[in-house]
Amino acid sequence: MKKIFTFLLMCATFFGFAQNHTVTFKVSTGNITVGPNGLFAGGGVVGMANALQLTDADGNGVYEGSMSLSGTAGGNFGFFNSPANDQDWGTKENLAGLPCADPTNYNDRILPTFTQDTTLLFCFGSCVNDTVCPAPQADYLLTFMVNTANITVGPNGIYAGGGILGNARALQLDDADGDGIYTGDTVITGQGGGNFIFLNSPANDGDWGTKESLGGLPCSDPNNYDDRIMPSFSQDTTLLFCFGTCSTDTVCATPQAPVNVTFRSDRTNSPAFTNAYLSGTFPVAWNGTAYPMTDDDGDGVYEIVMSLTPGDYRYKFTADDWAIQENFVPGNMSDTSCINTNSAGFTDRFVTIGANDTILEVACWEECGPCANIGIEEEAASFVVKPNPASDVLFIENTTGTTSNVAVYSITGARVIDTAFDAEARLDVASLPRGMYIVRVQNGVTEKVVRVVLN
Repeated sequence: MKKIFTFLLMCATFFGFAQNHTVTFKVSTGNITVGPNGLFAGGGVVGMANALQLTDADGNGVYEGSMSLSGTAGGNFGFFNSPANDQDWGTKENLAGLPCADPTNYNDRILPTFTQDTTLLFCFGSCVNDTVCPAPQADYLLTFMVNTANITVGPNGIYAGGGILGNARALQLDDADGDGIYTGDTVITGQGGGNFIFLNSPANDGDWGTKESLGGLPCSDPNNYDDRIMPSFSQDTTLLFCFGTCSTDTVCATPQAPVNVTFRSDRTNSPAFTNAYLSGTFPVAWNGTAYPMTDDDGDGVYEIVMSLTPGDYRYKFTADDWAIQENFVPGNMSDTSCINTNSAGFTDRFVTIGANDTILEVACWEECGPCANIGIEEEAASFVVKPNPASDVLFIENTTGTTSNVAVYSITGARVIDTAFDAEARLDVASLPRGMYIVRVQNGVTEKVVRVVLN
């Protein structure tokens, strides 16, 4: 029995611990200035942002530290310069776009596999596999100049931000001479490329809703939120732009005159809501309450008239500050002509606005076109349905001279009244529950379908 126990203990030791080895990280900091909190290895299989502190005992700029890790499990990790706490991921080295980065895991480094105690050599922020850092790339002065002739600059001003520049208010631009061209400088490494964008009056560092809309334009990067693409350069450089366009100078094309566009949303099939809205790539982009829709005649079709510059727009119908919104599943729709899925995976309605005032077709909730059997009203002066809204009695007038039929349906499709009549029908609706009904009048030749509200 003792021998069996000893054997099992040996097996447990072998299977439980044989793959763990001491890993020594050595990383050169010759290309950075180490902050007051020191240098750390962390993230991934190593742990939090300050999981393993590295030290430079001999002062040669190469920091090192050791820990026990599984040699065959792989995983990710990174180096951090002076993290303030275990969640300070902003201090991590930037390896984006480099071959040693794992783009599926926050651009962390990839831990190699090993079968013995191992020493790994690095240079902070680079892919060299020793502690000799390459000569740092030179920084250059980059000047942005962007014309705002085609927009109204908001009270918080114009900024460049996003991508390699940082947050939504990374670099404030100013217009010292009042000519509408905003200018700002920053120092960056010109060979790195990357993305950026201009923003009009962001309220805070995360106010991305104020950025210019470049979706579908050739100067945008569809794989990076439709931001602009930073060119590479090897000297001090000035870049010229026009806000919201792909112009390569500061001469904005004469903006097209705005037109009135009427959006119409049939909400009879939508979830219950309090207030209806339109949201999209409009001047106040994807805002939940900026564009309220109204149903003045109580027929369930909500409308809003927008003053828009001709061009392409993405949008959807929403309610109650995004508590309710359309969700499109193309595979479940027989007609997908009104929707489009962008590079980020979002499926929205889309429309191209021309140079004339436009009244868009009534759109059924989460469908293209009008709701089936709802909102289809023939221009038939031969039939008159009144009053609307109604209370106790609904009158139907028929001037066709032919016996006709009137049917009243609830919004669930249940037929609650069905009768034939000649010149006029008087329908007693006092006992019906209050709400919306569909009235269909027809004689085999002429037909009229109208929504009526009982209140």
